[in-house]
Amino acid sequence: MRRLFSKKQRMALRLISGNMCGICGILLKKNFHADHKIPFSKSGKTIIQNGMALCPSCNLKKGSK
Repeated sequence: MRRLFSKKQRMALRLISGNMCGICGILLKKNFHADHKIPFSKSGKTIIQNGMALCPSCNLKKGSK
């Protein structure tokens, strides 16, 4: 099973989010993180329905919660 989102999945997540971080709402830069809603470590699948676009700061604070 793949852990990382593909380039196409990352772009789809960015479009779905309106180019805004899914937590804080800041405008995403090109170094945004594609993150799992249900963590990969807890059997979350690497699919668009389980993903969200986050700014690096929010993703690193979130961890696998």
